[in-house]
Amino acid sequence: MNAILSNIYGTHGMEKTAAAQQGPQNLSDLALLLVYDEEEHGGDLTKVASVHKDVFGQLCSFDRAGRAMAQAEFTDLEKVASEGNLEPLQAFFADVVEPEPSAEEKQAALDAVKQELARRARK
Repeated sequence: MNAILSNIYGTHGMEKTAAAQQGPQNLSDLALLLVYDEEEHGGDLTKVASVHKDVFGQLCSFDRAGRAMAQAEFTDLEKVASEGNLEPLQAFFADVVEPEPSAEEKQAALDAVKQELARRARK
């Protein structure tokens, strides 16, 4: 995801960590960043406010459209999953959900626990 959008939507690459926030924090800040040019407007806040309002409105429209598209896509994924095909939904969450451990990995973990319990019982 784009670093600016990640900052605005608070995803930070899906890592929720406390970090120094840099760049725009919301769509209004982004609109201001896009329109404010001190040389062009000469510090005239009326012109900046007018242009900011238009750009902010466009950003909000894009945001709503993007959210609607994402919701529709996810609804389609849920429909396919309810029909028994979980692969698209699993692929969607693949980067945030750890895969199910294999039978060998489960057995190795169980063996390690048993060995540790046996070691402690001998003490």
